[in-house]
Amino acid sequence: MKLVRRRPRACLLAAAAMALGGATFATGARETYAMEAPEGWAAPRGDISVLTYNVKGLPRPVAFGREEMLERIGLRLAAMRRAGQQPAVVVLQEAFTPEARRIGKLAGYAHVIDGPAQDSANLSPASAGMNRERSWLLGETQAPRLGSGLVLLSDLPVVSVRRSAFPRQACAGFDCLANKGVLLAVLELPGKGRVAVATTHFNSRGASGAPVRDSQAAFKAQAHYLSQFLRREWDGAVPLVIAGDFNRGQRPYRMAVLPRSIESLAPSRPIAEGLSASQSRQLVASRDRGDAQWIVERARDMQFLVPGTDGSLTPVAAWVPFGSEPDGESLSDHFGFVVNYAIERGRSGEAPRPDTAA
Repeated sequence: MKLVRRRPRACLLAAAAMALGGATFATGARETYAMEAPEGWAAPRGDISVLTYNVKGLPRPVAFGREEMLERIGLRLAAMRRAGQQPAVVVLQEAFTPEARRIGKLAGYAHVIDGPAQDSANLSPASAGMNRERSWLLGETQAPRLGSGLVLLSDLPVVSVRRSAFPRQACAGFDCLANKGVLLAVLELPGKGRVAVATTHFNSRGASGAPVRDSQAAFKAQAHYLSQFLRREWDGAVPLVIAGDFNRGQRPYRMAVLPRSIESLAPSRPIAEGLSASQSRQLVASRDRGDAQWIVERARDMQFLVPGTDGSLTPVAAWVPFGSEPDGESLSDHFGFVVNYAIERGRSGEAPRPDTAA
């Protein structure tokens, strides 16, 4: 078991008011790391594998020294590809900078799909509790200075893509300076049919700088919009994975709100969380169990499994290729984990109930 060093939460966009608009970026990451494929992992099993990873691709001066770490992430994925271990699908959050968006190219993915852009406006009416006085000092009255930071990488053929920013008022604090939202892709598995993968990044709490009541209201509004968007854009037939940084934590209010929104997508069918289900069934690679436990306890990065009427996804393996490094540190302030799934067609009602949207 690896030693896992707990880290303080990084401020998502703290100090962004002075950083954005005039930020400068490095022109290219240095090719300095020959990353090897992780040792001790068997070749991927199952029908589809999904990696979710908040890569902390924040612009200067919100974060410094990220170019090198982002390059290492891309080169590690490339090394995994050479070893036949790369995930079929990768969803990234906080991929705001050119270096972060370059990860897909470095890793060799056939399809690189961006989420909502900086100027992608959603003028839907504000949810209840969001019609309040906004703070200029926290950036709530300004237009977004960044896009959503969402990127989906796929080796699988892409059937369709849908994306949407959250409603403009559905944010609180510094988080309003990023145009957060949701990205959905339907993918073709040759000989196995289709699967849908969505990614999102919810409003932070303390790191947003906003009062707790405001960040909670934003979280609820985003959870509500996510379910609205997916009910409209997902056909309900193919299995759906919703992976991303939900910023839920072990907070009772958020623990109550999030499951209701996810479960509303398939009220009569069971919802599971991929890593929790893998852990409870001892499907996590032995060397990664400490890192996996940290991810589950931290309860921010998750993969929710929503059965479709034509089939469901069942975890068969899980591993953490972007966890604690040999020196005890990590390449981001989040860990990146993979869950491998088997598709079961026509058996959506038999998906496992344990670990429901927890």
